[in-house]
Amino acid sequence: MLRDGNEVGQMMKVVGEEGTPTADFVKYLKAEFLDSVYLQQNTFDPIDSACGAERQEYMFDKLLTVLDKSFDFEDKGKARSYFQNLRQEFIDWNYTPWDSIDFHEAEKKIDALLAQA
Repeated sequence: MLRDGNEVGQMMKVVGEEGTPTADFVKYLKAEFLDSVYLQQNTFDPIDSACGAERQEYMFDKLLTVLDKSFDFEDKGKARSYFQNLRQEFIDWNYTPWDSIDFHEAEKKIDALLAQA
């Protein structure tokens, strides 16, 4: 996923975003999403800086739902907007205590966004 997204990103540097098919652009957005919500942690946040294996596995399963999902966006602007919103919801979810009411409420917001696309 990361390699494919990087290849699309490199291609966009040459042909521009407008010369990139929407399906390839979604690959790029998925790779950026994976990097920002799972591979990067906020070391200043006590919850996000270190979490247990159970939480990591649970959240990674939800992340795989996004990466495996087929999206059919009308255009790149809608795709970008959707992934920006989804990314922010995942980042906010990363800051909630494991298995708390806030954790489950944040997950419901993510599930609602996933159901929209």
